[in-house]
Amino acid sequence: MNKFIVFEGIDGCGKTTQAKLIAEKLNAKFTFEPTDGKIGKSIREILSGSQCQKETLALLFAADRVEHVFNIEEDLKKSHVVSDRYVYSSIIYQISQGISKDFIYTINDYAKTPDLVVLLDVDLNEALKRMESREKEIFEKIEIQKKIKEGYYNLINSEDKKFMPKYGFIIVNTTSKSIHQVFDEILNAIIDKIPDIIQ
Repeated sequence: MNKFIVFEGIDGCGKTTQAKLIAEKLNAKFTFEPTDGKIGKSIREILSGSQCQKETLALLFAADRVEHVFNIEEDLKKSHVVSDRYVYSSIIYQISQGISKDFIYTINDYAKTPDLVVLLDVDLNEALKRMESREKEIFEKIEIQKKIKEGYYNLINSEDKKFMPKYGFIIVNTTSKSIHQVFDEILNAIIDKIPDIIQ
């Protein structure tokens, strides 16, 4: 049976690079959030600095995810699926903006629970250095990223079973490691969790 794997982490942790590499290794469909659909493009405009109420942004993410989940379900019929960000980003980032977890859970109730989540950790200063060359988004400030990092660990360590992946979480620290080193560490950890992931 094909598996749905999600990559999460603060901005600048290397998740997009690693998600693409793992997808290629597993012959999986690579996908991401926000998507490149109409709603996803609207979200990216807002993240780039357009004005929007935080609840509106949360609802847009949830709406974008409706379309994403449909596509994921279709793709899983043919291959594994690897996503760069998913519902966990909504939970963590939007709670950091003062939105209640109950509200976030309610509007994302339909979201498919993944089989495995890979959380990439990184030193905050290194993450910000990695992001220097790209256009900044509204969440890319060290104070916010510190809260996001804490939020991921709080979620993993909580007793809350909502959206708990079947095979749990893998945590890999990417600080001062090469792309190849991180890739090997992630791949080995995935195989440990799901031995038959590579056919």
